[in-house]
Amino acid sequence: MEQRFKIFIAYHTNDENIANLLSDYFQSMGIPKDFIYLCALPSNDGKINNIDEINAMIKCSCVNIPILSLKFLESVFCTNITGAFVFDENALLLPVMLPDITQNMIYGFLKDVYRVFKLDVSEDIAYIYDAVQGSLDIIPPSLTIATNAMNAFINKYTVTVSRITTKSSPTLISSNPAFEQIDVSTDDEMIVLYYILANQVLEVSKKTIEDWLIEEEIYDVDVENAFKLLATIGYARYHEGVLKIDIITFRKWAKMTDELLPVLTACVKNHRILSAEIFEDMWYNDELSTTLKLFTAYLIDEGTTVLGSKSSNSQQVQDIINWEDKNSLSHTVSNNYQKCLQVFEQNNLIYESDWSIYGVPRKYNLNASFINHIFSNDFPHRNELAELKVGARI
Repeated sequence: MEQRFKIFIAYHTNDENIANLLSDYFQSMGIPKDFIYLCALPSNDGKINNIDEINAMIKCSCVNIPILSLKFLESVFCTNITGAFVFDENALLLPVMLPDITQNMIYGFLKDVYRVFKLDVSEDIAYIYDAVQGSLDIIPPSLTIATNAMNAFINKYTVTVSRITTKSSPTLISSNPAFEQIDVSTDDEMIVLYYILANQVLEVSKKTIEDWLIEEEIYDVDVENAFKLLATIGYARYHEGVLKIDIITFRKWAKMTDELLPVLTACVKNHRILSAEIFEDMWYNDELSTTLKLFTAYLIDEGTTVLGSKSSNSQQVQDIINWEDKNSLSHTVSNNYQKCLQVFEQNNLIYESDWSIYGVPRKYNLNASFINHIFSNDFPHRNELAELKVGARI
């Protein structure tokens, strides 16, 4: 029999980022890149030009990993290759599923026979690696390397899936009969509707929703569009920045809260990008320079959650200089304060919170999950930051 040494990862073309992350994780655990075969499969209207290559790779694979997602389950190409995996008695089948599907959306052999794994669960990742390592008979890395690799993968995966957002959720809606009774179809409407039902309010202002979106770190929502669309339902009105739902419509929605909220919650989750996860992703991808790490140390040491303007002569810069002098550090952070703010703002770690009469930002607030993360007793980089400060002393 032909030697089997390949890890065959099958995925829908939309999920290429996830497949690449999984491949990178295996490589960080000592598995050669040549042992990993990534197979991108199209939707039903697509075409495959490398059937012979795919067939050859299946014949030499020892582990088959289909990445199950909504697009994957809808594709005949994807379900066909999963069928080939099921009947391949000479290779392990380790299906994983992405957050856009649930267990009850998986049918056939995968539902009844095989365990389906999640890529944000450490026990599942450990099981998958142990199975792969055993099939390839390779030497595993040290516990420290394995733990760091797993944590890095889960952090990158979590951030990647949180950044995958859409402007409408037709599948979520179509799978819930309650939505047949209300006239809501876009994510913009669904997210505002979530707020209305969760808070049991008849009216809400545009500013209230915008402030809530910032506080909850929810992005890619057009509040103006949501209010205008919701105002067309029943006798609702949108006037001077306030949306008012008529009592009949509100009571109709309220009676269906238990049916609607799970779908609305999933929609909100699709648009939430937690700054704490972004920070961890930046850390493990080495996107934080020494200066940015020292800037983070300053925030933690001084308990700073609100930052001043970018001006080089601002009180904020003087506060950083005082911290640097107290810790016998050069003025690297204070001299680069504007760049630090720029990087943190670009990556949604902070947001503008106050402006001058000319519209120039005067204050920046740290995002909520970022605050909770860096000031937590479980913050994983506290010792490293302390060592960094000691090493940077002058």
